Amino acid sequence: MKITVEHIKEGENEIILKCKKLDEEMLEILELLKERSFKIPAKTDEGIYMAEPNEIYYIETIEGKTFIYTKDDVMEVNFSLMELEMKYMSFGFTRINKSQIVNIYYIKSLKALINSKIKLTLKSDEQLIVSRHYNFRLKESLGILKGEN
Repeated sequence: MKITVEHIKEGENEIILKCKKLDEEMLEILELLKERSFKIPAKTDEGIYMAEPNEIYYIETIEGKTFIYTKDDVMEVNFSLMELEMKYMSFGFTRINKSQIVNIYYIKSLKALINSKIKLTLKSDEQLIVSRHYNFRLKESLGILKGEN
């Protein structure tokens, strides 16, 4: 497969996929691109903001409502935690307890607590607790399981 990258000075990024046949490999690439470009409509005081996944530090459900947390804002979204977890699992989001999903790229540090819980600190200095049920999943996502080389 030939890959060509062309830098442009202005305008919107564009991907053109040329193929002789739309086979399984091409369909997988298309699906990956669609998932990656999915923006989350979030409610703000000014209206609807289209949040990009790489802006999101973590996602939380409180009393049946789902919120995304970015560097500067907290915004409500109309997706369930499970929907967002499934959509973004392969892009660095992992569940840390029954009501929160974290973007692993914004984790600054981890500290073991009693009862096999973990306190994680985000780059924003906000702290979240990883329940013991989900600590294996977090460690797996970060590649820090015991016995790994």
